[in-house]
Amino acid sequence: MLGRLKKRRRWAIAAAAVVVVVAAGVTVWVVTRPADAPSYRLVAASTTTLKQSVSSSGTIEPAQRSDLNFGVSGQVTAVEVTVGQQVSAGQSLATVQSASLSASVAQAKSSLASDQAKLSSDQSGSASSAQISADEAAITAAQNQLDNAQAGLSEATLTAPIAGTVAAVNLTVGQQVSAGGSGSNSSSSSSSSGGNGGNGQSAGGSSATSQSNSSGSSSSSSSSTAQITVISTGSYVVNASVDDTEVGQVKTGDQAVITPNGATTPVYGTVTSVAVLASGSSSVPSYPVTISVTGSPTGLFAGASATVSIVVKQLTDVLAVPSAAVHYTSGAATVSEMVGGKETSVPITAGTTVDGMTQVLSGLSEGDQVMIAGAAGGAGNRPSGTGSTSGRTGGIGGTGGGFGGGNRTGGLGGFGG
Repeated sequence: MLGRLKKRRRWAIAAAAVVVVVAAGVTVWVVTRPADAPSYRLVAASTTTLKQSVSSSGTIEPAQRSDLNFGVSGQVTAVEVTVGQQVSAGQSLATVQSASLSASVAQAKSSLASDQAKLSSDQSGSASSAQISADEAAITAAQNQLDNAQAGLSEATLTAPIAGTVAAVNLTVGQQVSAGGSGSNSSSSSSSSGGNGGNGQSAGGSSATSQSNSSGSSSSSSSSTAQITVISTGSYVVNASVDDTEVGQVKTGDQAVITPNGATTPVYGTVTSVAVLASGSSSVPSYPVTISVTGSPTGLFAGASATVSIVVKQLTDVLAVPSAAVHYTSGAATVSEMVGGKETSVPITAGTTVDGMTQVLSGLSEGDQVMIAGAAGGAGNRPSGTGSTSGRTGGIGGTGGGFGGGNRTGGLGGFGG
């Protein structure tokens, strides 16, 4: 019995010795372990350009578009163009049968010549002033009749009012067409035969010609009724819209960055019009904005979608720091700097904040290093005298990093410092 007691005593002593050794080892590790990586990084205040923008989406359209229809009835005798063909302003595109129209012109010319001859005869024969006035009135009427006949004859031929590309042909030889067909699109301004189109050129040969341009004005008819459509080549606009909370920031002349869907390289443009009336029936009012694309970039397609960023405010050569470095207390802005190995709060005057950068009006100079909490690799020690901003839960007092660093709560997390 005495022997068993001695054995138990020796085991107890040995176990106690092991505990003492383990405890000593843990103490040594806590004292000598490497310091965790700091949970902050330093970033220098720098001079930069801040751009405040309004984002939107829109549709790429040709800068000019003419939807053409014959102004007279008849049978189509020729269709001279195909889709994709390049045409010049004034080029003939299609014609309808015009024998009767030619006859009307010839008859009007004959009547005018006869009336002019009668006036000449009466003048040489010393006719009364009343007769001379009647002759002159007859000449005026004959001239008007000739003008109308010639206008009708010109409407038997569709001509291109602009230089560009044929985008649609909805005619075939032998087809019967009626007068007064219409065609336009949602961003066009209408013109009539022989008059001025949206670009100031004659739209002869069509009594229902529309010319789209960057003005963004609207008409009510559909482009699907156009017999031939011609669009400008290499010049585009983007028809976008902004809601009522942002339209007040957008103005004519603002620069825009345009990224066509599926593209990685943006193109650039300028706002040419901002609507003052909302469009659509959505619960959120939407205001159309037209952007003229700069230059003649390749890779743009009429009807394609694009994202748009409109620069509404730009601050050049301003001092700025990442917004994550700026802290606000009761409306006062501060940043943290390392001074003598300690984190020191420095008051600043903050200006505009754009895309994660904050303008510094006073309190810092270019090159000053400010602290941003939460750098990669670190839930470890922070400078003395400061509290943690990373929400760590391990260790005594909630400020430790756990047994192996990081944000762990298990293991021997009570040893964090």
